[in-house]
Amino acid sequence: MEVPVRVTLARLRDQYRRELFDVQLPFWDRHGIDHEHGGFMTALDFDGTRVNDEKYHWYQGRGIFVYSYLYNHLGRDPRHLEVARKAKDFWLRHARQDDGFYATSLSRDGRVLEPFNGDIYGMFFLAEGLQECAAAAGDPGARDLSVSLLKKTFAHVNAPGFQDRYAPHPGARVQGNWMVTLQTVTPMLARGADPELERIADFCVDAILHKHHNPEIGLTNEFRNHDFSPIPAEKNKSLLGHCCQCLWMVMDEADRRDDHTVFDEAARQLRRHLDIGWDHVYGGLPEWIHVDAADSAWPEVTLAGNRTLRMRGERFYFKSLWANQEVLVATLKVFLRTGAEWAWRYFLAAQKVQDEKFSLRRFGLPTYSGGEDRRFTFRPGAHTARQDNYHPLRRLMMNLRALETTLSASSRPR
Repeated sequence: MEVPVRVTLARLRDQYRRELFDVQLPFWDRHGIDHEHGGFMTALDFDGTRVNDEKYHWYQGRGIFVYSYLYNHLGRDPRHLEVARKAKDFWLRHARQDDGFYATSLSRDGRVLEPFNGDIYGMFFLAEGLQECAAAAGDPGARDLSVSLLKKTFAHVNAPGFQDRYAPHPGARVQGNWMVTLQTVTPMLARGADPELERIADFCVDAILHKHHNPEIGLTNEFRNHDFSPIPAEKNKSLLGHCCQCLWMVMDEADRRDDHTVFDEAARQLRRHLDIGWDHVYGGLPEWIHVDAADSAWPEVTLAGNRTLRMRGERFYFKSLWANQEVLVATLKVFLRTGAEWAWRYFLAAQKVQDEKFSLRRFGLPTYSGGEDRRFTFRPGAHTARQDNYHPLRRLMMNLRALETTLSASSRPR
């Protein structure tokens, strides 16, 4: 490793550690964690002011994962394990339904505000959180529940008549389903063999790398028919952030298997999505691209401060915070593994966008803008109703861990 790059990696390690432990975790400790009942409240303004104390299913499983991962990989602080364990106990006690799924929303004290409404992603996130918490707490019951919930949910989304709330029609296959499956299956398999989980992992890798991929444009479709044939209205569309997220998860699974061919193909596809999708004028990753559709009409999006984004064109220049996190995770993973110049270049570009555009530290706020227009015209004094307790923290944790491992290895005598 060249000395200037090593110095930059060391600075990034220090920056990530400060941001995680000195800024983000204290923010969530003060404003978003329910230390009394357990669980997470994410309806927060940029300064931490609580908009409401509803507990939504997505953010419980995600929060359980974050604090369990912190304990498992970054210090084994018993306070982090306690946050995860208390949230797990709260959700299992109050949200479980007779059908094996879990309520969509609870009040702060555990009253059901909305039973399970078919939004399956909350079940995947709960399985992800439970498996990480099981490893942290040495809880075989939580692991068994995680595995059974994952298998049940995976079978559910593969049913021919399943209607994903984001898909164009019943039975449509959704790349995001394989993403939220694979991110849980890979660590499960790293902690114990299971033939059925191996088959699920194989399915997800194949679906992401091949069955959703459109070789004509070199991009991956978010939606396909149930037989994985292209949907005419969707075959030239790509949800770019999801593609980056899926591909680094494929890389993790390839690492678990020690499969260099799969890793290299995922890296190749990642570069293709970034080369085509990245906004080389203003920086950042547009949410969607619709190749050859210059007059494509995109959905309206309300930004912080009640700004409305209305766009037509080949690219949907809504730039989401979560997608930038996935670019940072994916490109650093490729660079640290291969030293590829292109991965380092995109990583530095995404880090610049993170520090100068999404971070609101320049306005004296500890948080981030959740999504912006093409030019990132955030207005001071704007308000929002949710903070993300998952993507930014996961990026900080995973990249910090990768940087520490790389720097430690490179400093050992040879």
